[in-house]
Amino acid sequence: MAKKTDYAELAKRCIAHLVKETQINSRPVTNPEEAAQFVALAVVAGGDPGRECVGVLCLNAAGRVTDVRILGVGTVNQAPVYPREVAKAALLSAATAVILFHNHPGGQCHPSADDLSLTRTLGEALRPLDIVLHDHLILAGNQVYSITCGRTVPFAPETRALF
Repeated sequence: MAKKTDYAELAKRCIAHLVKETQINSRPVTNPEEAAQFVALAVVAGGDPGRECVGVLCLNAAGRVTDVRILGVGTVNQAPVYPREVAKAALLSAATAVILFHNHPGGQCHPSADDLSLTRTLGEALRPLDIVLHDHLILAGNQVYSITCGRTVPFAPETRALF
């Protein structure tokens, strides 16, 4: 009998490798297209694709990834986000900036009014801690929407891909 492939475990190992690579090779994440690669892997690693999950990509002052983690898993159309948990992840990984991300299992990658409100609120909450919210990415199917850019972005720029 063939062994079943554990895609979540493979995604976790890919994320760990990518984080290490960005640190060793001094490769900063400079745009949402590069961040989207981490986000896609983190959502797969997070488990159930039919439930919304929210996570954070932590960056140091040089723009290198210091941590990628799922902060919460919710229902089919919402997941809990607590500013204190985002701040905690950033502080514990010595990050000066973060990129929030979550998936939309229903397939619509455009942000809701709640998504836009959360982005504003979180940015304001992190400011006194000298942590910058660079972006809030929404993954739906094979699309990623950048709230900062106000558009969908490809998973990788044509000139430079992380994997």
